[in-house]
Amino acid sequence: MNADVDYRFTCESVRAPELEELYRATNLGGRAGEKIRRAFLKSSVVCFAYDGTRLIGASRALTDGEYHGLIYDVAVLPEYQRHGIGRRMMDELLARLPVWRVMLVADRDAQGFYRSLGFQNYPDVMARLNSERL
Repeated sequence: MNADVDYRFTCESVRAPELEELYRATNLGGRAGEKIRRAFLKSSVVCFAYDGTRLIGASRALTDGEYHGLIYDVAVLPEYQRHGIGRRMMDELLARLPVWRVMLVADRDAQGFYRSLGFQNYPDVMARLNSERL
């Protein structure tokens, strides 16, 4: 593992196959093909982590730029986890979200990580899921 991780904030060099590989390796399946790349292109803020030319982490956020932000699809390759990469990506996203409330969805296993960044359970949140559109 290279100690010099490069963080990028545009989608210029990211390709759908490398995003798909990242999400498959981190068990965040259901994200495939050009659809995942388009999701990043349409996002308000993105942060990618590279070790040389290898994509090792990705994250994105949507925001109205005034009140609310939502963070999605935070992933770091397993062999790079616990080296501060996820924390740095989150710090970069949060610094670029000039809003008072930032929300995210986190699997139970990842909630401790997000709590360490100041996130907490939030009441009255609802979701409507349609797996046919995944």
